[in-house]
Amino acid sequence: MLCARCKWDMPEDTPGEIEDIQKEWDERSTSYDAYFNTFGGKLDEYLRWKLIKESLPEDKTARILDAGGGTGMVALPLAGMGYAVTLFDLSPGQLRVAEEKLRKHELSEAVEIIEADIAELPFPDEFFDLVLAVRGPISLATEPSKAVVELSRVTKRGGRICVDVSSRYWAVIRKYGRDPETALKLIRSELDHVHGAHGFGRVFSPEELEETFGRNGIKVTGIYGDFAYYLPEEMRKATKWEERSYNQVTEILERLSRESSVTGMGNDLILVGEKY
Repeated sequence: MLCARCKWDMPEDTPGEIEDIQKEWDERSTSYDAYFNTFGGKLDEYLRWKLIKESLPEDKTARILDAGGGTGMVALPLAGMGYAVTLFDLSPGQLRVAEEKLRKHELSEAVEIIEADIAELPFPDEFFDLVLAVRGPISLATEPSKAVVELSRVTKRGGRICVDVSSRYWAVIRKYGRDPETALKLIRSELDHVHGAHGFGRVFSPEELEETFGRNGIKVTGIYGDFAYYLPEEMRKATKWEERSYNQVTEILERLSRESSVTGMGNDLILVGEKY
């Protein structure tokens, strides 16, 4: 999903305005879920869910936060597994879709829904056993650094965290053929905001990502690259595919995601960690 400021020639090294981000996601709320019926959407779900499942608490009474969770693509399945989930998002339009889906599946009681800014969370310190922020909410935040502080703050000691961000080096690769000046600024870390996989927002290298969370009490146990956007656009947008092809591509993606020598080149970086 793309935010209002997603042009490749965007010169400002600043995050989007909160009103613009909210408006863009409200406008996309009724169409967003259609992405997950495409080949690219299924690949998006595959890798993230594999890592989320590896982080799930055994205790079903554990508190789980779905940060920037939009239409409930993560909260709904977790509620179906028997977990109690708190879902928040900046977009009331996205949350209305989530509420409707939860009612349809008779899971409304399992999910608390709150409209909130990821950079200013209305929760006490060390409140959640597992904190999730996937599909770009940190990169798209008005204050990405503060979002990291807040997500870390509300994670319990010994609790786990799984987040993703847009990749700096993927942005460089996409940019340098058409705009080498901007690509050079990106790779020198003179520019931090550009069009990434989720829209215009903050990009990170693996080192930046680990350091940023490390400063906030998170021991990083893994950083994984998502390479779905390297597939041709026609393939990613397909709504029909052979199971054999899907199995082959997911195995490739999973192997690439865990290959440390190419992690930073993924379109997204997925961090898994534990608060100490």
